[in-house]
Amino acid sequence: MPTLVMMHGMTGTSEMMRPFAEKVLPGGWNLLVPQAEFSHPNRGYTWWRYEGGDNPGRRILTAKELSDVDSSLLKLVNQLPDDELVLGGFSQGGAMAQELLQFDLDIKGIIAIGTRVVRPLELKSRLTEIEQNNLFWMHGESDHRVSLEAGLEIPELFEEAGWDVHRIQHHKGHMIPIEYHKNLKDWLQNL
Repeated sequence: MPTLVMMHGMTGTSEMMRPFAEKVLPGGWNLLVPQAEFSHPNRGYTWWRYEGGDNPGRRILTAKELSDVDSSLLKLVNQLPDDELVLGGFSQGGAMAQELLQFDLDIKGIIAIGTRVVRPLELKSRLTEIEQNNLFWMHGESDHRVSLEAGLEIPELFEEAGWDVHRIQHHKGHMIPIEYHKNLKDWLQNL
């Protein structure tokens, strides 16, 4: 059976992400909802810590932030089962799902919701090396945390690499609108 790995965003927790993940999980699939390792000063956890405060408009991560990403990746990859995987997440969690492509894993699909690419050149290069697969992408036009422009880079990179991309662009902000939960469950069931 495939395993869905669904990762929360900044200030989230695995328990906050779990109800959504369980709602979209196809019958018979396994589920892993990991938790980030870095405490956020306001609430929850974060996959990387923003230096000098959180500036959502900034596109390039600092060396320290990238070091946090790499530390989180190593912890994540050690938690993953030896199954067919669909790696997904919201915001920072979606960025981590894409970052996990650098490892030699049995990946059936990627879910990127309200997120962006951390290392675009590295991702573009990696997508030429691995098997073409499936991407579920969703982003809000009114997202003030991760701009639509930053989010659109994701489906463009995956389409360029020959992946089958399912796009949902909605009018809301930085969220996972309830009216699209069934779209994601159907997409997973059809993989």
